[in-house]
Amino acid sequence: MNSRLIKNKALAIPFLAVYAWLVIRTSWVGDDAVITFRSLENFLHGYGPVFNIGERVQTFTHPLWFLLQAAAGFVFNLWKSNPFGQGQMYFLNVFISIGLSLLVAIIFAFNTTSSTKGAILGLLIFSVSKSFVDYSTSGLENPLTHLILLLFTLAYLTKKEDSQRSIYILGTLAALGGVDRLDTLLFYFPALILLFWQSPNKGKTLITLGFGFLPLIAWELFSLFYYGVPFPNTAYAKINTGIPESSLITQGIFYYLNSLKLDPITLLTIITVSIAGWMNRNAAHKTILAGVLLYLLYTIYIGGDFMSGRYFSTPLLICVTLLATMDFKSPKVYGFAIGIVLLVGIAPIFVIPERAPAFGVGDEGDHRVFVDERGISDERIVYTGLGLFERIKKKSAPSTNYARDKWVYLPGEPVRVRILGPLGLNSMTLGPNFHVIDVNSLADPLMTRMPLYEIERWRIGHFRHIIPKGYEETLKSGENRIENKDIALYYDKLSFIVRGELWSWERVIEIWNFNTGKYDYLLENVTPADAAE
Repeated sequence: MNSRLIKNKALAIPFLAVYAWLVIRTSWVGDDAVITFRSLENFLHGYGPVFNIGERVQTFTHPLWFLLQAAAGFVFNLWKSNPFGQGQMYFLNVFISIGLSLLVAIIFAFNTTSSTKGAILGLLIFSVSKSFVDYSTSGLENPLTHLILLLFTLAYLTKKEDSQRSIYILGTLAALGGVDRLDTLLFYFPALILLFWQSPNKGKTLITLGFGFLPLIAWELFSLFYYGVPFPNTAYAKINTGIPESSLITQGIFYYLNSLKLDPITLLTIITVSIAGWMNRNAAHKTILAGVLLYLLYTIYIGGDFMSGRYFSTPLLICVTLLATMDFKSPKVYGFAIGIVLLVGIAPIFVIPERAPAFGVGDEGDHRVFVDERGISDERIVYTGLGLFERIKKKSAPSTNYARDKWVYLPGEPVRVRILGPLGLNSMTLGPNFHVIDVNSLADPLMTRMPLYEIERWRIGHFRHIIPKGYEETLKSGENRIENKDIALYYDKLSFIVRGELWSWERVIEIWNFNTGKYDYLLENVTPADAAE
């Protein structure tokens, strides 16, 4: 990049500052992020990367995000009088999120865009997109996902033809993206498949990609050995529902409509850039957009999410990145684009009363909790009290009675079981000496494989699987007291995997049996009638 272009791009700094201020001012953490905090506390205190001590279950969907926070937590745990105190997990999460989001914006403005105009337009879109601002923090993995995918897009657009080094870098970035969140691999697959297909030496390219994918392969092998399954427990909780595909697809469409209502600039930008990208002759843009299309279709197929806009921040980043690489030769067209972005981006703040305030999270009483008729919520309103400035104003972190040095497990005490929901803050408040059963089965390996109480009544992301009769007593006593004999036998096999001796060859055999469906027949006749009252 020449010095003149760098100097011209300095004009984008004020717009970068606006985005930075918005991210900091609106920074927050949702309850789903706090679910990971409990596993982090257990891991950092030597109890393993688990939710309930003594039971190897992965409740976080973002291993790389988990490991990044764990590394930061380890460093700060060495500092006995660090400034975060009992709120360490909360504040580290917020500051890491802010740092990653600002890094993404800086790389975008100074390394990705081809002109100052592109940088300014992109930063404006980021700043007025509710989805992008909200999920630049939130406590979830989005900021790390944004960074990895931006680097991948930049590397793909600037790659050298048939360069094994470029292929390795792209493969590694895709693998890290998969470790961060597995379903984001959809963004990467079209580009990687095309790289392989166009390579004159397919064998060498396949080997290079294999080496690049080692981080993901390593994590999956670890997950299969340690947890007994390749995917997080939350995935099984949301897959094993029995809900018709048509119902989920309908819900997914409503997820789009919700975003169009609360945050029209995000989807309109994605749609506009996608159409323009498919119409131009840039093959690299089309390949990247193919990944966006796959992810958007996947979002519909799974029913979207209960967090409004969460799944659109990453497609927006890609589309804005591609938009910013285009030439803006006509001042009139560019001025019109800026005007539309400002109008469509800012108008909803004033005309949609349900929308969270764009420039901060005020007192909890200022806003009503917004959950629409399809169960989709504006989560930043729901967790107003977990906003950074709200915590600073109250001079306290969220309920953290057992954090840091107070997170001590007492194995000699009787097992105390608690059924609750939401899972995050409530489980942190209880501390490590409670075994927590989540009403949505996010943390329980048996409940995720049970049918729903009522298949006609559900909220997306909140699927209430039955609690078998005798299961609570089983957890309290350590003896299998489940009344249904088939469920009881299934639990014996499952329990050996998640509670048995880790370095056991018999356990490895059971992991194989379990994942190849050997015991699935035991659950074929389970119905809601088997649920505890």
